[in-house]
Amino acid sequence: MKAGVQAGVILGIIVLTAPLWAYNDFQGTEEFFVKKLKVILKPNPANEIVSAQLYWRGGSLNLTEENQGIERLIFSTATLKNRKYAEESWQRLLEGTGAEIGSASLRNYTIISLRCTREHFEPLWEVFSDYVRNTGFYDERVEVIRERFLTEYGRREDSPDVYIRDVAAQQFYENHPYRFDPAGAKESLERISMREMASYLDDGLTQSRLLLVVVGNIDRELLEKKLSKTLAKLPGGKRRPQTIPVVEHAAPKLKIIERDLPTNYLLGLFSAPGPTHPDYFAMTVAIDILKARLFEEIRTKRNLSYAPDAFLSTDYAGHGGVYATSVDPDSTVKIMVAEMEKLKSETISDTDLRNRARLYITKKYLNIESNTAQGQFLAHFELSGLGWQASAKLVESIQTVTPADVQRVAQQYFKNLQFVVLGNPELVDQELFTY
Repeated sequence: MKAGVQAGVILGIIVLTAPLWAYNDFQGTEEFFVKKLKVILKPNPANEIVSAQLYWRGGSLNLTEENQGIERLIFSTATLKNRKYAEESWQRLLEGTGAEIGSASLRNYTIISLRCTREHFEPLWEVFSDYVRNTGFYDERVEVIRERFLTEYGRREDSPDVYIRDVAAQQFYENHPYRFDPAGAKESLERISMREMASYLDDGLTQSRLLLVVVGNIDRELLEKKLSKTLAKLPGGKRRPQTIPVVEHAAPKLKIIERDLPTNYLLGLFSAPGPTHPDYFAMTVAIDILKARLFEEIRTKRNLSYAPDAFLSTDYAGHGGVYATSVDPDSTVKIMVAEMEKLKSETISDTDLRNRARLYITKKYLNIESNTAQGQFLAHFELSGLGWQASAKLVESIQTVTPADVQRVAQQYFKNLQFVVLGNPELVDQELFTY
């Protein structure tokens, strides 16, 4: 163990108490522009993996009722314009190197990513950049993927966990831009044409709306050289500032969906501060405490639910939530409400707060050990508006949260829950769920 680092054990988890550099070794990280394309580069000579993540800003804010799901459809069906190379050489090259090219469309942004070894970075960068810049669409491929997405959409009710989260999001984000689902809706997926996909890509994929984050054993000179010949040839475009409205609910709400299930699914969402809000880190700690207490009270002591949870979303229009599955929903929600009320009325001790903060920090940094996770960590802060440099202040921000802060945010935000219950309505006392 390095000098200056101490270790302790809390609840079986090793907890480090150390200077900031021991947690977050982002020394050497830099930002620069290649024409209008912003790049964040974190050199990492400790391994031979290179992770390149291209973020298309906007996510749900780019979408409408008619085209929701279009970005996912584009990058799930896209192939290179040279059809033979796309269908044969491209896949063979990826399989031969163990590399991955993929995409994901989320409420905050769409990500197009490359993960490979340093040895194969240069030839695979050509494939990756062509996948972004020189995309082509073919009828049979688009229709196969479209049908797959429509089948997935039709089956979402078959998975109670997926379905309740979809319904809860629709209820919570009603009249908010996040109501447009990046995965798409049945009507939009059925109608989006290849011509519309090509036009959307040409109009929207510009340098000024992209962010490239690269983590790995690679130097700036090589990366700039590669970019100048590839992604920097995209249209420059003009950055369009996008304001994400805060989500607020003036009253609690309950939606009950009757299903013949062996257990009942409970999910309640509430407005919470987003990453740029001064209360965000206090709420992060409060949610972590609530999560631990719900697990102790609901599962360990009473065995009412296998995996009760409390969580804080990563969406920039913030929300928190509580979740459980239980054969006794009334007893379960009583405990949820009681624990939220307890955080409002009782001040947590300094010792308990320090222990929870240390646990949170340890788990957080265990989760960003990989190059890909480190890139996502930097991008999250950058795209939120705080700037990637704010990632280095995570430990300090968590450690400066006080017991009074935790109590204050609980009092301010633990209210007006938007609940969805999936299961047996006869087991639900509606008054208990209007909190």
